[in-house]
Amino acid sequence: MKMSLKKIAKALLLTTFSGAMLLTTAHANNPPPTIKADAPNRYIVKKGDTLWDISGRYLDSPWRWKEIWATNKQIKNPNLIYPNDVLILCVIQGKTLVGVDTGEGCAGVEKQLTGNVVASSVTVTSTANSIPPIPWSAIQHWLDKTIIVNPADFNTTPYILASKKGNLITASGDKVYAKGVPLIVGQRYGIYREGEKYVEPKTQKVIGLEVTQVATGLVTSTETNGVTSLQLIDSYGKEVREGDRVFVELNNSIPPVFYPTPATVNRGGMIVRVMDSISSAAKGSVVAINLGSAHGAKPGDVLTVFQKGAVIRDIKDNDTPVRLPSEPTGMVMVFNTFDNISYAYVLDSELPLNVGDQLLPPPYL
Repeated sequence: MKMSLKKIAKALLLTTFSGAMLLTTAHANNPPPTIKADAPNRYIVKKGDTLWDISGRYLDSPWRWKEIWATNKQIKNPNLIYPNDVLILCVIQGKTLVGVDTGEGCAGVEKQLTGNVVASSVTVTSTANSIPPIPWSAIQHWLDKTIIVNPADFNTTPYILASKKGNLITASGDKVYAKGVPLIVGQRYGIYREGEKYVEPKTQKVIGLEVTQVATGLVTSTETNGVTSLQLIDSYGKEVREGDRVFVELNNSIPPVFYPTPATVNRGGMIVRVMDSISSAAKGSVVAINLGSAHGAKPGDVLTVFQKGAVIRDIKDNDTPVRLPSEPTGMVMVFNTFDNISYAYVLDSELPLNVGDQLLPPPYL
């Protein structure tokens, strides 16, 4: 990874500044990615591998994995890799590629890549046991019941007024009352608790509100005064409280399969929160960034993290303050996107990553 960051720094020597944010320009005609000198000619995929790990065995720029992967047209999910798959390095039509050896070596990989496939012969494979792009265990908490919503929409939803028992502790089977926009009798609704507010650093505008589902309720009746009765069906480790909000259950909609790819966002971004930490992030951490689907962010996007250079005094120029260049210090991969915010997994870091660190698409190395 240190080699990658050094190359990133070198590739960005021509980078320009716009205000305090680094900006880069994507090139339409990029040279092919460089295969590592010690890339394995043959590698057996192991349980616990991630796609990022495997890509890093072959490339100094592992975010360009898609460019060297020999897609198997005979498989419905051609980007999936499974434990015990044998990966081989091949040169096909002048390009160095990696494919799965099905017993015929590189000739078989070429056949899978270029051969005509009859639709009825396409094999359907399960996504369940395939290796993930990043460790699911590290991000599962942020996929289960936590989402980011528009604050204005959240504030118009019905709120929990009280419970039938009048107590603070509630459980499945208990009845609670909500007030606000009428809900539909017989419909299931999620009950959500307000959490972190996300603020755009430059404008100080709230651009997202993190909410966590604490329960599911079934509407049993509504009253003309706007009070709705709900029976709790499921609870998720937390009691329902007065002030919790009620609206249609929302699910995280990340694709079942995604792979590392250079981000194509329409602007630079920054880390706005380190999840589960009051200080800094390191490899394996989860961070929130101020780039969302509105900016072109999508699961699998890889971004380089830059720390702003320190301000020093130039003793040869009357102690004039001079800011040193920003330096690449890590990489993150987006795994869940919302309108203006995304969750990202820290792939690697040379230094602790902090709120305010800048984000840019990686260069084409």
